[in-house]
Amino acid sequence: MKKIIYLFTLFTTINIFGQNAFTAVEIKVNRGQGGAVAKIVDDFMKNAKFKENSGFNLERLWQGSGDFTHRFVFYGPIGDRGRAEGDMSEYENSAFWSSLRPYMLKTRAFSGRVIDWKQGNDKQTNLLVYDVIVKNPTNYAKAHKNILNKLGSSEFKNRTVAFGTYDVGRPGGATHWVLLSGEGTDDLIMMHKNLQEKYTKEITEYFTNRGEVIDLRDVRIERMAQYN
Repeated sequence: MKKIIYLFTLFTTINIFGQNAFTAVEIKVNRGQGGAVAKIVDDFMKNAKFKENSGFNLERLWQGSGDFTHRFVFYGPIGDRGRAEGDMSEYENSAFWSSLRPYMLKTRAFSGRVIDWKQGNDKQTNLLVYDVIVKNPTNYAKAHKNILNKLGSSEFKNRTVAFGTYDVGRPGGATHWVLLSGEGTDDLIMMHKNLQEKYTKEITEYFTNRGEVIDLRDVRIERMAQYN
């Protein structure tokens, strides 16, 4: 069943985050053709039946995305994600991608896992995703948990906060991604302002304890549709 929502709900019903995987396909679409792509996706996905806890998201890419304008995200439990058995033939899948091909001027794809996820509320319509290279994943995971414990009931109370890995097709050589949600660009900017001015001690500790991290890019993403 189709669900048009403005909430990034990847894996909210799964408790063991390390067992969840995703594949993201970023595409470049000419100005004015986003609606055509959305219709093709809706026609193909609106009656789709997915395996348990699996689904598909259509997203729009904004600041920081370079040439890419949209992305598709396929998600679910590792080894058992995607469409339900018998719900889609190989011909139908090929026809779907063939119908999209005239609109996709540029593409790239990558896959990874979700390591930790804290869900925000339904006003968090935008996502800020950081692609990073983490030198010490163990220290990074501990620092992430620590800052979330300290700010989870204040600055991060209503926000989705998550991080995970890139395992295949790492964009720009990134090893990990970090996600924070917000109600829009100004809310995300205000979040940074608050972290720098109100939580200086906590943020300094976070950056110190997480170890060496190389920031590669950050991109704002807006949810357009979800099917699951």
